[in-house]
Amino acid sequence: MSADRSTVSPSRWRVRLILVSAAAVFVPGAAALLYAVPPGPGTFYPGCVFFRLTGLHCPGCGGTRCASALVHGDVPQALAYNPLLVICLPLVALLAVSVFYREWTGRRLALPRCPDWAGHLIFWVIVAYWVLRNVPVYPLTLLAPHTL
Repeated sequence: MSADRSTVSPSRWRVRLILVSAAAVFVPGAAALLYAVPPGPGTFYPGCVFFRLTGLHCPGCGGTRCASALVHGDVPQALAYNPLLVICLPLVALLAVSVFYREWTGRRLALPRCPDWAGHLIFWVIVAYWVLRNVPVYPLTLLAPHTL
């Protein structure tokens, strides 16, 4: 027997409601927190364990400071903290909207399908970014988190 897509079990609706409600509370709450308490020394935000152990920047280093700069509307400073995050943020937002739309309606958004090689490309871009932001040569040092 196949289930009719128009009828959704009450437990599935509860899951959908919780998912959307959590996002509706978490995203503005996180943005308000980043706006009110910018990351820095003496704040409660966790530091990067990889950087603490190795002294090298991981692909996510500067991500919290980047998000804080974006919440404050300072795009140049956000790019200085983590340019890959700023570039990928629209794609991450589109993916989140797609997942929430699919969970809420049970249908997929009409988006173009990514080719099979896109996942490999994203992986290698992240690896290259990770390596290049740790090379101590002038133009590449701009990839490491820094203040303007």
